[in-house]
Amino acid sequence: MGQTIAALDVGSNTVHLLVAEPHGDTVRQVHREVLMPRIGAAVNATGRIGEEKIAEVAAELRRLAGVARAHGASVLLCGATEAVRQASDRAEALRAFSEAVGTECVLIPGEVEARLSFRGAVSTASGEGRFLVCDIGGGSTEMALGTRHDIEAHVSVPVGSGFATDRWLLSDPPTEEERRACFEGVVEMLSARAPSGRPDHIIATGGTASSLPVLLGRDHETHLDAADLGRCRSLLAEQPSSEIARRYGLEPARARVLAGGVEIVDAVRTLYAAERIHTTIHGLRTGMILAYAEKGDRWIEG
Repeated sequence: MGQTIAALDVGSNTVHLLVAEPHGDTVRQVHREVLMPRIGAAVNATGRIGEEKIAEVAAELRRLAGVARAHGASVLLCGATEAVRQASDRAEALRAFSEAVGTECVLIPGEVEARLSFRGAVSTASGEGRFLVCDIGGGSTEMALGTRHDIEAHVSVPVGSGFATDRWLLSDPPTEEERRACFEGVVEMLSARAPSGRPDHIIATGGTASSLPVLLGRDHETHLDAADLGRCRSLLAEQPSSEIARRYGLEPARARVLAGGVEIVDAVRTLYAAERIHTTIHGLRTGMILAYAEKGDRWIEG
């Protein structure tokens, strides 16, 4: 049995824990857990996370670190992404999060996040050729293009499911006018930064990618085409997010931002004229663990 490693990441929507054992180019999952504190909403509104939200997230991180150790993790990795990158009180947040976990909470640069997410997503993907990996978070979408062993281009675009919802989808459920504005706005932001080239495969990871299949009654590892995304969009437009959460067993905060997530996935599909997009639960945290297995304390290099 190999070393057990835990990866914690503080995102704009979520706090995720993955406990896993690295095995070559992939990992064996031991335990996975996700929470939805949505710190990005506070940052979008005020520019700050705020003392109360920092304390809330720190308490959850302390608990999750204990869960990780109880599952045999001998190494804990912790990183923070877009919302913390943008927050004016990020230094206070990182200090509190580091103290809670018992190891440094690293501020992960957007391009490093893109590389780590790429590594995690392709670790379980089938096929060869060029992959485009889109890690759709709450505050940003990381995009990386390359082969299994060589990333050609990677960018971080400051538009995620939470950002898109807060900016364009103010009604719950969203109106058709809001949805169209959201789609057009996301396409404009992505097209200005997205890697050029023609990928053979497109993989979406992150909370949106793992939640949309639930609306269709599918496993997290699946493919979504234009018709699938249309069905998801229709479901999310028919009833408020509280009912979506109840009906499909989703966190209310996740259900609220899914409408924005659908528009991002469809914008990526449209930009690359793709027939379908593969969804996976493997991404940033899997990449963090694989990077640690290869580079040890230099895992932040990707």
